[in-house]
This record gives sequence, structure tokens and C-alpha cells, in this order.
Amino acid sequence: MDFNETENQFAVLAETLPQLVWSARPDGYHDYFNRRWQEFTGLTPEQSGGEGWQAAIHPDDLPHLLSRWRYSLETGSHYEEEHRIRNTAGDYEWALTRAIPIQDLSGNIVRWFGTSTNIDAQKKAEEAHRILESQCRLALEAAKLGTWKIDLEREEIAWDEGTCALYNIPHDGLYSLPLKEAMLLIHPEDRRDVQERIAAAADPGSNGRYESEYRAVLPDGKLRWVRSHGQAFFVREDGKSRAVSLSGVVSDVTERRASEEAQQLLTRELNHRVKNLFAIANGMVSMTARTAKDPKEMAAALRGRLSALAKAHELVQPAFPPGRGTGHEVGLSQLIDAVLEPYRQAGHNQIVIEGPDVRVGSNTTTSLALVLHELATNAAKYGCLSSPGGNLAIRWMIENATVVDLLWTETGGPLIENPPDFEGFGSQLSQRSIAGQLGGSLDREWRPEGLFVHMTLPLNRLTD
Repeated sequence: MDFNETENQFAVLAETLPQLVWSARPDGYHDYFNRRWQEFTGLTPEQSGGEGWQAAIHPDDLPHLLSRWRYSLETGSHYEEEHRIRNTAGDYEWALTRAIPIQDLSGNIVRWFGTSTNIDAQKKAEEAHRILESQCRLALEAAKLGTWKIDLEREEIAWDEGTCALYNIPHDGLYSLPLKEAMLLIHPEDRRDVQERIAAAADPGSNGRYESEYRAVLPDGKLRWVRSHGQAFFVREDGKSRAVSLSGVVSDVTERRASEEAQQLLTRELNHRVKNLFAIANGMVSMTARTAKDPKEMAAALRGRLSALAKAHELVQPAFPPGRGTGHEVGLSQLIDAVLEPYRQAGHNQIVIEGPDVRVGSNTTTSLALVLHELATNAAKYGCLSSPGGNLAIRWMIENATVVDLLWTETGGPLIENPPDFEGFGSQLSQRSIAGQLGGSLDREWRPEGLFVHMTLPLNRLTD
């Protein structure tokens, strides 16, 4: 078969192909384009010949295209490039152009044959996928989410950079590790629940949904609460469904959990205070009824004691929200007197308040008043203030100019046979206020004649 016959067969084949087909001489001069090229570009063979075909190439792509074409002509290597070609409507569509050299028996290149395949739909799909990935990544970053994927067959988990950052593990790109190792980064008390939830999501009879909250153990030993939710992927084989992977997102919910715990503590504290308020009011009514001569006197005394309780509440509240730096202070003696005023019974209870001048700052007034209020409430319900003739002495001194040593001594109340075997929420709250917020200590001694409390309060914390 001679060369001319080969070219004729090429021409017949080129006219039947859906691609844009062309050929060029050894020097790169384009001398043939099939009918599909003419239909797509609108250029006639005369317009396309030589360098005319370049008019259909996108101006941004042409310099690189020509550079690669010259390199193939010089080296005889196969040519392949992606570029844009203008159609008859004036729009550019992506094409993949390939060309190979045809050699004679001596190895000399006698012709180049090439095709341009339309890949515009594929390129647009790739671009849409890239944009979607970018948008997804931006959304994950904005929401501070990380992604993960568990290969259930290989028992391996892969984390993205967001998840690695949540665990304080520096890493670029995907980070894979055995699922067993990942489980060791979960708090032991939460680990079994996470494993059970993964197994439940992978069950063929489930909807594949996975949700959990657990404590992550960071490399430095600190804990972080995280929320994770995802979806299992199932395949069917031999009529049976089987989970092969589980993927989802994870987020840091440490602040939310802390806020919820603080809210629960506040709710418990409010409930406790409301109960105590009713107990105080009930005790006031009883104390007033025992000493009043008639209903008029009882009403007047009761109004006075309730008014004193209201004044104490105003006193122990900071004048402004914390952090304003207002320097609002009250004297320790004034604070104790205001808290205990509602419990005084003229001529029946003796309350002694003695000690040097100590200023209590706005940030610690409420905490200390809360402790005094708890002690006074219990004294009114069970201790020296529950009986006529009971006595309460509150004395303090300053040790080494750094610590306030405060003694709460009850006598004359009901005989104490044994210390209580249960510590109520009020007692726990007092301990937390003194130790946590005031940096001091609180010790109770249940003496037969009455409760004895010893508190130590750092002076610099009191004046904050």
C-alpha cells in the first residue's frame, strides 16, 4: 500500500469520525481539516490552512499551544494539549488535541495526523466540582467543622486538617490512622458509647445515622468536648446489605457544654435559694408569732424583718456588672450585719459581730454573702437561731497581713448528738465558693453545744 492510498483511507476515516480531525506536513503546515472541523468552527478549509486555524483558538491558550507544537515538530514526540476552540456561535469550548507523526521506512516524518476531542462537558463538571469543594471547605472552616471517614473493612479512619486541628495534631491534608488508635484518643468513660454508636450505624437494619458527643483526649492530656455525626454507606452483595464506610463531620462543643453545666448549676442554685427563701419566710413568721403580743405587732415586726432581708439582698449585689472596674466595696462587718439582720430576735437571740475593718470588693461580695446566708439559714432552721436564747458569735482577725481568720460559733441551740451524715447542696456550694472563688478554706466542727465554723480568706482575694 503506497502513501497516497494511505492518505485516501485516512481521509475516508476522518470524515466519519465525530472528532475534529486534521493533518499537517512535516514542517507543521496544516493542509487538511475534516468536515466536522468546518461545521464546528465555521472556518472553510482555505481559511483554516497554514496558520489560519489559529484564529479559532482562544487567545489565552494559543501561545502555550504553539510552543508545545513547535517542540513536537523539533523532537518528533507525540503532541497532546487541552485548550479552548471557538464554535460558530462565538463561544469557546474545551478540547483535547492529540497528534502523532507518521514516518517512512527511513524514520523520517512524512506527515502529522491529529484529532481534537470535545471535553467541554467534562471540564465544566470538573470546575463545578472544584467550586463545590471550595465552597464546602469554606463552609466547614466558617463553622469550625472537621471531616472524617471510617473504612469499616480496613478498620481505618481518615481525618482532614480541621479534625486534626481539633485534636491538636499538626498535619497537612488527610491523616489516616487505625481505628483502634483513634479510639484511644477518646476518654475511657466515653469510648464504649462511641463504639456502640458506630456499630449501630453500621447495622444493615438501621438508617445508617451516627451521632455522639464525647471527650477527646488531647496530646497534652487536656480534654475537649466534641460532637460528631455522620452517615454509613452500604453496598448489596448476594442480596444482603453491608456497611463499608462511615463518614461525617466533627465540631468542638466544649464552650457549649461548659455553658450548659453553668446553667444547670445556676438553676440548682436558684431552686435552692427559692426553697431557702420560703424557709426563711416561714421561720420569720414562726419567730415573730412567738414573740408578738397581737396581730398588729406581729405584722409590723414581720414587715421589718422582710425589709431587712431585702436590704441585705441589695447590699450583697455588686453595684455594676463584673469587669467594669467600679471599685464598689462594703465593710465585712456591714456585710455580715446586713445578712444576719433578718434573723435577729429582740431580747431572745444574741448575735455578736466583731473584728477589724476589712473591705470586701464587688467581685467577692456575693460569693461571701452566699456562704454567710447558707450558714444563717441553717442556723435558723436547725441551729442556735432556731431557739429563743440561742447565741451566735462571728469574730475575725487578720493574720500576717495576708489572711482573714473568721470564726462562726453557735451556742444555745438544740443539742448536737452526731454530725450529719449527708452534705447538702448548700454546704457543697459554700465549699465551692470559699475554695474556688475566694481561694480560701472552710472547716466545720459539729460540737454538742452548736456548730463551729473556721474560715480562712486571702485578704487580696477579698478586696478584688
